[in-house]
Amino acid sequence: MIRQTFHFEIITPCFCAGANQAQAEIRAPSIRGQLRWWFRTLGGFKSLASQSLREQEALIFGSTAGDSGAAGLLSLRVEKEMLQRSVKDGQELGHANFSDPAYLTFPIQTREKQGAKVGYSGRGVITGGSFTVGMSWRGSSALCCDVLALLAVFGHLGALGFRGRRAMGALAYQSNAPDLSAALVRFAKSSAILVRTLGKTAHPQIIPALGGWLKRWRAYGRTDKNSVEQKYPGFKTAKVDHDLGAAKLSGTTLSGPAFRAALGLPIIQFFSSTSQTVNWDESWNGGKMKGEGRFASPVLLRPHKDAQGNWHALVIFVDAHRWPAGKKVYLNGTACDVSTDLYEVILAYQHYRRP
Repeated sequence: MIRQTFHFEIITPCFCAGANQAQAEIRAPSIRGQLRWWFRTLGGFKSLASQSLREQEALIFGSTAGDSGAAGLLSLRVEKEMLQRSVKDGQELGHANFSDPAYLTFPIQTREKQGAKVGYSGRGVITGGSFTVGMSWRGSSALCCDVLALLAVFGHLGALGFRGRRAMGALAYQSNAPDLSAALVRFAKSSAILVRTLGKTAHPQIIPALGGWLKRWRAYGRTDKNSVEQKYPGFKTAKVDHDLGAAKLSGTTLSGPAFRAALGLPIIQFFSSTSQTVNWDESWNGGKMKGEGRFASPVLLRPHKDAQGNWHALVIFVDAHRWPAGKKVYLNGTACDVSTDLYEVILAYQHYRRP
């Protein structure tokens, strides 16, 4: 058996509460789920190319399939923790409504209505600190370097908790960070992710930088800000989506396609002039939204701290998880086509940079 300990730090607020929403915690199953996601996304290990991805996954993580289920060869445990915990919402983190950071924490924003707070009551959050993960590998020593590469990807590009795709819960190695490029070449589909950087960014500015970047692709509809928003690269597509929601409420024919759905669902579109809402969802059944109506964004926003202590604002494109061809989005139950043109434009907006 091979054992090794990894030291991670939380570099952005991590909303990772368990059953008790007021108590944030780092749990081994959450880390295991992240490792499994990166393993699938990157197509498994090159060294196991003779086996299917399903067979590789069962070998490493275990399987519960029928009577042939078996325990995996990789075990994880969360060990020493030195974490700062609190109960907060987006505003208490300094993400004021409609600010650049608020585009990252929108679902956890509290709003004032007639003098009272509404919309969100806060949840447990880890605001900083470090923790260690103990790994036990019971498999072949020849695969140990591959497993370590998986931990390296997780430590550099992974995140834990709610809004993990939108820069929250980001991780970094506390010390002795492994080389990410060397780790990625061990996977069958390292090209499945494309990493771009918005440049070196001072730590206090990294969340505003990522939030502002997302805002420039998605913002439209605030009358007092239209002169500013018209300069954003995503203004035209955002206006199309705005008008589709307005058409749904007015009962006119929807003339798609929509664009922002390809960057993640659900989208809740609120029209302040009429106090009406349009819910954009991935599925609809008999007039009721089904539980699987979410589409996880293929664009991950990630603060990154490199081995030299420099901070970078990363935009990670997981091309394998792009919006499926032919799939509709539903606006309060009415089907609408979805274009991936906005995704393609964002993908081509800056020069590639490998991690």
